Amino acid sequence: MYLRIINDTIIYPYTIQQLKLDNSNVTFPENLTNAVLLEWDMISVQPTVKPNDYTKNISEGTPELIDGTYNQVWNQSNASETEINIRIENKWIEIRNLRDQLLLESDWTQLADSPQITNNDWKTYRQYLRDITSQSNPFGISWPTKP
Repeated sequence: MYLRIINDTIIYPYTIQQLKLDNSNVTFPENLTNAVLLEWDMISVQPTVKPNDYTKNISEGTPELIDGTYNQVWNQSNASETEINIRIENKWIEIRNLRDQLLLESDWTQLADSPQITNNDWKTYRQYLRDITSQSNPFGISWPTKP
């Protein structure tokens, strides 16, 4: 990730491909080091972890210069009730799909000709999977461990 500063204006995001397109009359070296990029006012941007909060709308902002390093910035604003409800429903769909896949993968444990299973660990595991949607928050699901 890079930014470019032209006339004290930050252009972000800015790519090496964009630099080459903007300067098609220049032959750049094959290996563009940070030193070469700096000559063209291109500066590397340190990535930061994108917040993961379904109650917020999150968008990338203009990187901030902190202690000599440009850092990626995430802008957050409160999501509407409708947006939150849509995200919750979509997450429940994702949870159910994963749950169904895990049940399918463990179906063999319930067949009459499956290897002898002497304990109830698989039955307990599968029941926990079937009950997964009784948890209150799809963004904080507690998944069982396969026996």
